[in-house]
Amino acid sequence: MNIGLIIAGYPPDRIGGAELQARQLAEQLVASGHSVSVFTRRLVADREMTEMADSIQIRRRRVIPIPGLRLIWDTCVTAIQVLRQRPRPDVLLCYLTVNSGLTGIVVNFISGIPAIISIRGNEEYRVASSRLKRLVTKIAYRRASLIAVQTSRIRRELLELFAQSFDEAYLAMLRLKLHVVPNGINLPEPAAVQGGNVLYVGRLIENKGVDDLLAAMADLKHLQTVIVGDGPDRGRLEELAHGLKVSFEGLVGFEDVPRYLKEARMLVLPSRLGDGLPNVIIEAMAYGVPVIATRSAGIPDIICHGKTGFLFDPGDRDTLLKLIQALTRDDELHASIRENALAYVSQYAWSAVIPKVESMLETARLSH
Repeated sequence: MNIGLIIAGYPPDRIGGAELQARQLAEQLVASGHSVSVFTRRLVADREMTEMADSIQIRRRRVIPIPGLRLIWDTCVTAIQVLRQRPRPDVLLCYLTVNSGLTGIVVNFISGIPAIISIRGNEEYRVASSRLKRLVTKIAYRRASLIAVQTSRIRRELLELFAQSFDEAYLAMLRLKLHVVPNGINLPEPAAVQGGNVLYVGRLIENKGVDDLLAAMADLKHLQTVIVGDGPDRGRLEELAHGLKVSFEGLVGFEDVPRYLKEARMLVLPSRLGDGLPNVIIEAMAYGVPVIATRSAGIPDIICHGKTGFLFDPGDRDTLLKLIQALTRDDELHASIRENALAYVSQYAWSAVIPKVESMLETARLSH
């Protein structure tokens, strides 16, 4: 099958959860005998417009710095790239509703190539507060051949929120299109020896809740906290961390993340955003690192509270502190969470996920 993957950024230009997941997926699909072309932005000035990486063709476009024009530019240029591709894709997989999903439905309208929109976070379908967003999302999901979500909880939440804005006929259409396809992972060997650090991995922006983690660590000044990632909130967070044992590692390559996981006693993700299904949670579980994360988006589908990890409500610093203390002081609890997580995470191995992706792609292809 010829597969077109549309995404705003792609490694090594941009390294985030969705981008790394997209690259691994492309590599796995090629290994399974498919042809994959990636359509993305060129964020590094000297990068080639068309390149090959591991038998994956990557077609990049220039970036327009003006937000309103950028959407029009990205949609038009990417659509032209897809339509000129030879052979043409049999199906498009579009990461995020805007603008990749919009591009996919434009191509579908012109050429009939089926487009799947892959939702990566719950902000994509929180439409009640914006009339424009509600209209754009309604059109995109109606035109999409299928809609992929990462967990069954995200599927339920999407339908519940849409029930507040759309009629039953539209909801019935959505139910038929929604497919649950989880993230995949290359399962590593679990870390033989556990480290002692409290680890955070992710962007440093206000709604990621890193300030909640630092507030909790103010009562645990003897523990080392390691912050992996960068972003506009870093300066403020460094000020909040003054007097604490906190190391800001900055942006690191994805291949370096396992080293930090092996040195961690726990991973803490205190995000106030709906982050879909953060891949670093699955990776931590695969290394045997217990996870404490907020009860949001698809996270409760992979963390069973008290069994495979711990959950707390966004912004609840007192509960976060107690959970960190429990995993620090109770070796028996730590070992139990570790073993349960290792047993659970095998279902996210690429060998288990790729057949689900292929089934979804084939369903969309046959819908043309």
